[in-house]
Amino acid sequence: MHNTIISAEDLNSIIDKKDLIIFDSRFDLLNKNLGFQNYQKKHIKNAHYVDLEVDLSGKISSFSGRHPLPNIKNFSKFLNNFNITNNSQIVIYDDNNGSISARMWWMLKLVGLKNCAVLDGGFKIWLENKYPVNNITPKKEKLRNKVYSYRKEYIITTDELKEKIKSESICIIDARDQERFLGLVEPIDKKAGHIPGAFNIPFKNNLKLDGKFKSKSEVKNNFNKFVNGNSKQIINMCGSGVTACHNILAMEHCGFEQKALYVGSWSAWSSQEENK
Repeated sequence: MHNTIISAEDLNSIIDKKDLIIFDSRFDLLNKNLGFQNYQKKHIKNAHYVDLEVDLSGKISSFSGRHPLPNIKNFSKFLNNFNITNNSQIVIYDDNNGSISARMWWMLKLVGLKNCAVLDGGFKIWLENKYPVNNITPKKEKLRNKVYSYRKEYIITTDELKEKIKSESICIIDARDQERFLGLVEPIDKKAGHIPGAFNIPFKNNLKLDGKFKSKSEVKNNFNKFVNGNSKQIINMCGSGVTACHNILAMEHCGFEQKALYVGSWSAWSSQEENK
């Protein structure tokens, strides 16, 4: 079973397996219907569409950030549409460097599902290999009514983060591009900059030019200066709790233990006027 990333070759070799469940998570923050429109035109054989803001996010409040977690009952209802069992192999892909896929991967891990992986290189690599695609929407198999629960130890709120910063017991890793981290540009959120004391490790550093993951040793070296031997709690963040999941995926892929996510991230932090 695959539990971090899966190659296009390996996915193609199991494409007709009964226990395989594929999700297409293509999404464009600036054109929110584009991902589904592209899915309707062409997608990996047997893939179901999952929407970042409908299925993987909850209701936005004043200080929640742009992509808060959905209510667990709603997320359970969504998952129950696909008859997921302990034998299921779940694979998620997108066309955005794996960042949206990683968000779903992290949420599946958060509710205790282990056999889930992100397609290395995404839809682009799949097409380059001329593996099977179609425009058929597969039927859902709602055969279960399970209520999942979030593992709270891997979720950090803004209030919790403020307290942890006071105690200096944490190491914050920000996955945004360097320009946004430094406050040189801010295309989305109310304020530019970063949380005091945070380190910048852009999630794109995990990838080669073709969009596939670098070797495990390269990825590990990228994080080692912050993670290896660090007794402080590692907390990942980004703009809104999406691309930070890519860093969590990368860390787990090269052997680090699962790390926590500040779900609200900069969009939540910057929404509070008193936060610098």
